[in-house]
Amino acid sequence: MINYSSNSKILHTKSPDDLVFLDIETTGLDCLKGAKIVEIAMLKLKDGVEERYETLVNPGHTIPLECSKIHSIYDDMVSTAPEFKDIAKDIVNFIGTGTIVCHNAKFDLSFVSKELKESGIVLKDARYIDTLKLARQYFSFDSNVLGNIAETIGVEVSLKHRAMADVLTMVSVAKYIFKNMYRKGIDSIEAESFN
Repeated sequence: MINYSSNSKILHTKSPDDLVFLDIETTGLDCLKGAKIVEIAMLKLKDGVEERYETLVNPGHTIPLECSKIHSIYDDMVSTAPEFKDIAKDIVNFIGTGTIVCHNAKFDLSFVSKELKESGIVLKDARYIDTLKLARQYFSFDSNVLGNIAETIGVEVSLKHRAMADVLTMVSVAKYIFKNMYRKGIDSIEAESFN
């Protein structure tokens, strides 16, 4: 689960670095009721270098049709994909010391945290920033849905509800948010802790 603490990491809005944008697709809305990850994507920006990680994930049970209709991931697509426990170390290694960036972090990170715990792996000293929270706190968008913010700021979204497509949209939205927060005189963001 996500824990908030005073152990923070400061991110400078003028030139944020060492960021890991993360998004998942799932078999449902509540990991505490058995919903699992079926896709995870991450994009790391560090020292001007971009690195990507993405994979489908076998959830170990049938994907409900109503979920497949949203993200277009079906049982046959994940039947030979790795289970989360098989990629858990890769995910932690990819994140490294980076600050995780999510849109609606409570959702994504509750799943990641639970599945890491079930895999016997701890993501130590991890910090995150929630672009949804920043949008609500510092902006007045008509809608804070990721795709709607992107449309408002002129970012073309060709594919929705696939993890890497949402990550790429999130990168554009986050850059807009950071740049405009800096213009408003907000030069730093305090990243929050999760375990």
